[in-house]
Amino acid sequence: MMSKEQILERERRWALLAGIASVAAVALILVSFGASASGVRTAAGVADRLLDVDSNRSALVIASIVQAIGWFMLAIPLVYLFQAASARSAQVRRGLLGLIIVAPIFLGLGGLLSTVSVLDAATEFKNVPASEITKCVGEKQAEGESTGGEPAVTATGPEGSAPAGTEPDATNADSGAVSTTDQIEECRDDAARDARAESSMSGIETGLGLAGLLGFTIAVVYCALWGMRTGLLTRFWGSLGMALGAVFVFFTLFTLVWFIYIGLLFAGWVPGGRPPAWASGEAMPWPKGRPRGRGDEGESDPDPDPDPDSPASGPVLEGFGEEVPDETMPELERRKRKKRNG
Repeated sequence: MMSKEQILERERRWALLAGIASVAAVALILVSFGASASGVRTAAGVADRLLDVDSNRSALVIASIVQAIGWFMLAIPLVYLFQAASARSAQVRRGLLGLIIVAPIFLGLGGLLSTVSVLDAATEFKNVPASEITKCVGEKQAEGESTGGEPAVTATGPEGSAPAGTEPDATNADSGAVSTTDQIEECRDDAARDARAESSMSGIETGLGLAGLLGFTIAVVYCALWGMRTGLLTRFWGSLGMALGAVFVFFTLFTLVWFIYIGLLFAGWVPGGRPPAWASGEAMPWPKGRPRGRGDEGESDPDPDPDPDSPASGPVLEGFGEEVPDETMPELERRKRKKRNG
């Protein structure tokens, strides 16, 4: 069992490292986000994105490695906050430390596996024969005719075919018809999505990614909760951390902003300094309904009940907080009554 002095010394020794790691991790993730595998979505335009990846594979690999390092580094501030809260409250479940560590690591590994999957899909899509695209376009045109639409005029020949990696010329169709260009793009994207789904790493990537997302959500919510309960985080930032952790999968960038704040907090670079619980080594929950004032930090408050028999004390004039001599009180009382009745 560590003493309070040992706990405070440990926290002082690791505070700057944890703060820098938190801010640097967010910077690495944001810088590499668009160019990494996470930027290759399965929405419209995925076919062109896979072709870009195939032509510049090294850029994707480097961006994904940088992003994975960023996710790995987020384990440092989470562990630092968890350990600080655990040292101040026996109610913190220390068995969750393993989850706090592995959750960001799973996210980083999931990103690396996603890179392998995307590179594999890019190779597969590049080798898709033009006949498959032609067949897909023909089926879409047949569907349009069966629903009452007019067949589109093709710009690439009677079959309306186009290789997977080419851009056909746009053509205008009759009123109510879908252009061949749009149909070709849809077919190319469909083929790209199929190549992405059929990658040999897609199953492992999905499982590891889901485990990382769930674990990271629990880690952020739990650390923010006990950081607030022990007074290491203010009510605002503790509540915000829990909210952003719960919706991490939808608002990833906002959750990363929270990590910037706690990084600055650990390093002591926030205005007003760190909450008193950091210096006391004990849990100091924030009072409900009001911010912690200087009186909460150990400074003596003015005596709320002065001795009425003290010679220095006297009646206080309402609204002014000044002592009034006893002999003036009858006249003051008469003036007050006159104002109330008049």
